[in-house]
Amino acid sequence: EGYIAEAPRGENGFGYDPIFYLPEFGATMAELPVEVKNRISHRARAAQGIRRVLERLLASGE
Repeated sequence: EGYIAEAPRGENGFGYDPIFYLPEFGATMAELPVEVKNRISHRARAAQGIRRVLERLLASGE
């Protein structure tokens, strides 16, 4: 959960990352280190979830 920043900040990320301010971190998404961003990003969480599914499928031979 966050807010729209008054001005873009940060160099990391794309799209709305420079203006999406996260008060919990005191930074925009574009200012966060990649490790932190991946921990909270819906895309990163989805990718981790599908990875677990694919690993199980590959291990089972299906």
